[in-house]
Amino acid sequence: MKGQFVGNSLRLPCVADELRIVRDADELAERLVEADACARPVTLLGGGTNVVLRPRLGGLVLQPLLRGLTVQRVDVRRWHVVAGAGETWHEVVRATLGLGISGLENLALIPGTVGAAPVQNIGAYGRELAEVIDYVEVFDRKRQSFRRLGVEECRFRYRHSRFKDDESVRYVIVRIAMLLGGRPVVTDYPDVERELVRMGKAVATADATAEAVVRVRRRKLPDPRHVGNVGSFFKNPVLTSRQLDDVRSRLSIDAHPAGDDGEQFKVSAARLIDSAGWKGVRRGAVQAWPRQPLVLVNHGGASCDEVLDFAKRLRDDVARKYGVRLALEPTVLGTP
Repeated sequence: MKGQFVGNSLRLPCVADELRIVRDADELAERLVEADACARPVTLLGGGTNVVLRPRLGGLVLQPLLRGLTVQRVDVRRWHVVAGAGETWHEVVRATLGLGISGLENLALIPGTVGAAPVQNIGAYGRELAEVIDYVEVFDRKRQSFRRLGVEECRFRYRHSRFKDDESVRYVIVRIAMLLGGRPVVTDYPDVERELVRMGKAVATADATAEAVVRVRRRKLPDPRHVGNVGSFFKNPVLTSRQLDDVRSRLSIDAHPAGDDGEQFKVSAARLIDSAGWKGVRRGAVQAWPRQPLVLVNHGGASCDEVLDFAKRLRDDVARKYGVRLALEPTVLGTP
């Protein structure tokens, strides 16, 4: 469709020159090859839950709604699960847990599609997608063929992958394969631990952990169905030991190792934002969410420029006060 409004969870006005929904991998490949042959710009968009959209997306916008979920037992404890890029992520979490398969419980209620999950290397409450990925199947626009990229080839790191690097336009995710089960349930994240105690769960099963995660997320985070947002707007910064010492000279803050060398540490962006005085601050329709300042919300009618200006002011203030420059987590797409 030409001149089609592009839906997005931040509820920013955006129109695509041409928007096409594709439901088949072969059709997706065909449209990509056609566009590349005439050097037409292509934007790939999933559920629109981790993007900040400017008013116009030029060229062709493809929305791959590729379905499918298959489950195969590997051994007595592990399962091989393959999910199409167009599946809703939370529904895949629910489906696997419903089959008694653990591994995705900490990633419950993360909005968006399966195809977007590896791009961001989604993670929450002590677990990242990279820990369970077997391979990511893509259409390689350079080779004009389908390929499977193993976990090492995906170059996963904190909230990042090769699909966000310079090669992001080369690989179009078609489906992902995961090895689930056979791992201990992770419950040592403070919010999850406290919620399990409230629930009276002495033994933390995968189902109980998922329920605790859902309750925590619903309590702390705005529901994008009712309040425009993309979840976390900023990444938790990774600091060197010297940078951490500098921050701690100004602020009491917890830190967690972010590598094996003992020289890098991850700290809470929310703590920095809160301490800088931005929690609950609102300018026009844009606000740092009062219960989780890592989330910026659009109460209705905000423009992309207003959201990005708010984010810039917040980042500049945090950098001025603590010497830490926060990085955006969502991707900014489009033109004015």
